[in-house]
Amino acid sequence: MSSLFANLDHVLRSRDPAVDQRRAPRDLVDLLSHVTARHRAHSVRIINLSPLGLMCRSDEALGVGERITVWLPLVQDMPADIRWVEDGRIGMEFIEPIKPRIYDALMTLIPPRQTAW
Repeated sequence: MSSLFANLDHVLRSRDPAVDQRRAPRDLVDLLSHVTARHRAHSVRIINLSPLGLMCRSDEALGVGERITVWLPLVQDMPADIRWVEDGRIGMEFIEPIKPRIYDALMTLIPPRQTAW
């Protein structure tokens, strides 16, 4: 019976966007940037990044499913879809992954995060 509850607990937690279900490890960064959504630029602070997507903080009201572009060094306006939004945090998945060589060069230009969120 306890294994049934453990499985149920896993299913319930897996729907929480805070649960780590990523396909690629994230690098902790601290980058002020902007996203363009609905023909307007919105300020964001990128706090983690991978070749497949990112998480940022913003006070802007952006919605799940919106197609946006996010400005990153080297790649400029990177198209992405917003996958989740919670408490000022926004998770985005890039439409096309950042190529490994470009990602490595990009990471040399972005400061690592010094602050715990």
